Amino acid sequence: MKRNIYDLGDGEFAAAIAASAFAICSIEENAGSQYQIKTRGPVIRPAETAPMRRPTTVNRENSAEIVTINPSASDKMQKGISRGSRNAENKADAWEKVQIAKIRKRHGELLSSLIAWENEKKMMAKQQMERRKHQLELAMKRNLQHYKNKLARIDHIAKEARTQAEEKRRYEESIVREKSNKIRSTGTGPVTCFCF
Repeated sequence: MKRNIYDLGDGEFAAAIAASAFAICSIEENAGSQYQIKTRGPVIRPAETAPMRRPTTVNRENSAEIVTINPSASDKMQKGISRGSRNAENKADAWEKVQIAKIRKRHGELLSSLIAWENEKKMMAKQQMERRKHQLELAMKRNLQHYKNKLARIDHIAKEARTQAEEKRRYEESIVREKSNKIRSTGTGPVTCFCF
């Protein structure tokens, strides 16, 4: 008989499917993380209202030089960063959609394989039930035939016993009639001998 991979116990097979699905998912996630686009942009800091102080080492004095940041330059920097962050958001959205599509496809394939496994198991169980039902029907027919044969044999034996009993009764009655006729003709009673 051909051994099928699905002949394992139901619990063992379900655990094997779950483990393989988990392994495939983790491998795909690891492979996907290698190709992730890192969208780490420059850190956006708000423009400071007070000028920054930076120590100078020219005079070796502890005097501080005042440096002012031009507001128009910070505005340009913020616009560039916001455009970059929008681009990064678009990339993140696109990556998210691709990953979700992959997950849904993988989940759909897993569900279809589980449904196929379930249908195959149900079909095999139904076939096994039909085989057993057919075997039970055959066994019932054999038992019924055996019962009928036994009844016929009992009837035949009982009929033969009845005929033998009837013949024995007739024989014994004929002996009694002969003896009674002999007694009538001779006038004496039957002789019984108690000899040993």
